Amino acid sequence: MNQKNYVIFKGTKDGVTVLFDADAPFDEICEQLRQKVEEAGKFFDNVKTSLAFKGREFSEEEEKTLLQIITENTTMRITFLKTDTSAGQKLTNLLEEDTHITKYHRGSLRNGQRLEFDGSLVVLGDINPGAEIKATGNIIVLGQLRGMAHAGCQGTAEAFIAAVYMAPVQLRIADIITRFPDENKKGEKPAEYAFVQDGQIFVMPLS
Repeated sequence: MNQKNYVIFKGTKDGVTVLFDADAPFDEICEQLRQKVEEAGKFFDNVKTSLAFKGREFSEEEEKTLLQIITENTTMRITFLKTDTSAGQKLTNLLEEDTHITKYHRGSLRNGQRLEFDGSLVVLGDINPGAEIKATGNIIVLGQLRGMAHAGCQGTAEAFIAAVYMAPVQLRIADIITRFPDENKKGEKPAEYAFVQDGQIFVMPLS
């Protein structure tokens, strides 16, 4: 007898999405998830990606159980977990560097201004052209990033940079530098995050 498919993996341009059956018992979902990640372990070897759980809402404890099954049976490095809730979509940062001390800065940075912090930085405003933001940990801009941002400035290549609107003059993570083409600085687009993989900086949508 064929087993019903309670768990389906899909690769998307935003990362990996796991579709769960809305009515299946949780223990059966866990068992099938374990089987699938064990069988596809090599496919996920050292992949750094965001992960989305779709199809049903899980409690925090259930989310932890599902993540544990994935992390114990693969070498996948999960950056963000996106889950569906009754209030909308929830985004959870899963990078180890989130244990840094985090500073929250309210207000935008203008041309010539510089903000630096030993830890992670969250800016509630814009980073305008000519402004610079630098952190030993992660950088999150809840506004437009149009200046220069340098995360992991003491050599932490696991750091990331996220922004509601990503159009920087320059991005740096550890000692790796990238510039944005002009065509990527125009028009509407989703929130994005930048991370290092295979010695290069990649930028992916958060939604």
